[in-house]
Amino acid sequence: MQLNTEIMSYLKIEDLEIAFKTPKGRYVAVQNINLDVDKGEIISIIGHSGCGKSTILNAVAGMVQPTGGSVLLNGKKVKGPGPDRGIVFQNYSLLPWLCVYQNIYQAVDAALKTEDKADKHARVEQYLKMVGLWDHREKYPKQISGGMKQRVAIARAFAIDPEVLLLDEPFGALDALTKSSLHIELLKMWNLTQRSKTIIMVTHDIEEAIFLSDRIVVMNNGPASTIREIENVHLPRPRNKKETVNMPEYKVIRERLLNLLVDKVVIDDSELYKEEQAA
Repeated sequence: MQLNTEIMSYLKIEDLEIAFKTPKGRYVAVQNINLDVDKGEIISIIGHSGCGKSTILNAVAGMVQPTGGSVLLNGKKVKGPGPDRGIVFQNYSLLPWLCVYQNIYQAVDAALKTEDKADKHARVEQYLKMVGLWDHREKYPKQISGGMKQRVAIARAFAIDPEVLLLDEPFGALDALTKSSLHIELLKMWNLTQRSKTIIMVTHDIEEAIFLSDRIVVMNNGPASTIREIENVHLPRPRNKKETVNMPEYKVIRERLLNLLVDKVVIDDSELYKEEQAA
């Protein structure tokens, strides 16, 4: 009897293709996407607008079904959304008629149906205190800032205790100082889970990707986008922002990523110029 010595990846994206029907025909958003993610890894996906970053994230979330290939989590095929995956969007997605506390409690109550009510309330309190919003728990979304709304969204995502946290440009609309503060909060919460939560983040921000991630997936431009390169980030953890950005390896990685993205723009501009000349 031959033993199977292959180690199954915690999250495996295999030959993924996602296409949509349009009035002009079939549009292939991404194709030939292959990515193995270990439990507890933080992965960022970067690339220009329209390269399929969010499409891949939505496939992992189960909100978009592959037209080819598969997404496997813990060896099981992802067929739809589930409580094992939490999502944080750029637009917060808070319910305006519920206060901060209720926004989190409702999510916890829905995701953790078998948990005791007192434990659910304790969980909400724990995560609100983690993000520094316990004193603002009775306020409504319209009464708090954008940064505070994003703290609520992150606390809510952690509070439902998902195995995988999916972040779709969660800090894109925030100012630099608020964004930097939330980076630290996110890593603190990740550390408090003994780095057991797997995080996949879509971002346009190279510095953000380097500071937070273990690996960075660089996408080619769409349509029919593929993975151009995967950059390993061997910066020590825990990471201090001031120290990290001054490390030689940080600067090398940043330069390499900038060259990859700018090089692609130059190639595309060159092709555009040829087309204009031909016309």
